[in-house]
Amino acid sequence: MTIEFAQMSSTETQMPTDSSPVRIKLNHNDEISGIEHDSANPEDIRIKHSGVYTVIAAPQIGRTKGSDSRYVDVWLNRNGKNIPNSNVRKVIGNGGETDVIVSQNMVTLDEGDVINVMMEVETSNEGLGIHAIKPKDEHEPLIPSIILSMCKIQD
Repeated sequence: MTIEFAQMSSTETQMPTDSSPVRIKLNHNDEISGIEHDSANPEDIRIKHSGVYTVIAAPQIGRTKGSDSRYVDVWLNRNGKNIPNSNVRKVIGNGGETDVIVSQNMVTLDEGDVINVMMEVETSNEGLGIHAIKPKDEHEPLIPSIILSMCKIQD
């Protein structure tokens, strides 16, 4: 079995401008082998070899203002269609609050399939989205707005 794996992240805060679903951009390939992902299409992850993959998306959900409870949903999409049972939701009460949520799946993927991580916010005027955070301690690394890991586990 050929080993295919990827760990990607985003160093950018991403706050949708409306409440429609958006594809999350992954602007950094931490480690990647046998999976296609490049800066020309940072939302798209292309499968080079068919098989069963574990896909784990861990976004840093945040909000900049507001006090009413609002939600952010994150899920996986394959070739423009939502992957069943992949959606996760975080409800945030106050501006400045952040939390990591995890969407994980084992899914059979075919050569050429395109995977996207999707996000939808309840309202677009309160800074809801995924947030990259620069720690105050200069010795700590950046907290990415999302970390995505995937690995082929079976041909």
